[in-house]
Amino acid sequence: MSMFIALDHNGRLTTIDKASRGLACQCYCASCGEPVIARKGLIREHHFAHHSNKDSCFIQRESLLHLYAKEVIRDALGLQLPPEPGIVPSSADPTSWWDFEGVEEEVPQWGFQPDLVAQLKDGSQLFIEVAVTSFIGDEKLERIKQAGTRTIEIDLREQLFTQHAIPSEAVKNAILKQTKNKAWIFPEPPAIFLPTSQAWQSPESPSQPMLQPEAKFSEQRFTIMGMWVSVRTLPSGSIAVRSWSYNPQITELLKSWRNQLGGEYNPKYRNWIYHLHAKEEVMARLQGMNQSL
Repeated sequence: MSMFIALDHNGRLTTIDKASRGLACQCYCASCGEPVIARKGLIREHHFAHHSNKDSCFIQRESLLHLYAKEVIRDALGLQLPPEPGIVPSSADPTSWWDFEGVEEEVPQWGFQPDLVAQLKDGSQLFIEVAVTSFIGDEKLERIKQAGTRTIEIDLREQLFTQHAIPSEAVKNAILKQTKNKAWIFPEPPAIFLPTSQAWQSPESPSQPMLQPEAKFSEQRFTIMGMWVSVRTLPSGSIAVRSWSYNPQITELLKSWRNQLGGEYNPKYRNWIYHLHAKEEVMARLQGMNQSL
């Protein structure tokens, strides 16, 4: 296993082809932080090696994406963002570029630590979370809401499965300029519900079409560990499961079911999505744990 990427003396990602030979590269391992040597001989493939001669570290693409995202946002001093909740966007350009006065990493807040804190030109702040495989959970979300600071989450999991090098212009553009992979965490997007009179129509009102029971507005509630847990059926047949109050035990339970049965966590709506093939099993488990019977 060889290392082809390291951190330079400024803490920026660099590739072996850009590094000076030997210790003159002034680079460090992107995984453990130890000094590395740029080995650029005539026989073996060029690579970085630990100065201590220990085995090469395995640097996961997830970690590189996380490091690179923070680097390019610091450099660009800005991001292209989707419309902020409650703000009516321009019809000509529904997205907008946000300029930053400065960007700091890992600035501790009360009870949590955002990946980046951007200083905006109006004197306010924007918290930026970079997600690849780990997304904002319920507890952190509550802390963000208590802080009352605008927060955006960038979802880079798609970049895990591309052939784009890190660093590269393609990945840089996905971080800075794409908006489909960015979601507002705070302020929260308003929930959209149909009035009950529209969501369900009586058979005695043939002039109004009835929605099927599988419509996305149908909901069941269970009492699990003393907490309300709601289940909504989505148009795809998948179900969205959410605890109404934060409970670490319920969070871990739903997370373990996600790991066993497949699915995903949706930080935007703070729910766990289980796909159609797992629906019956999840519903059976919730029914078995239901304390409101």
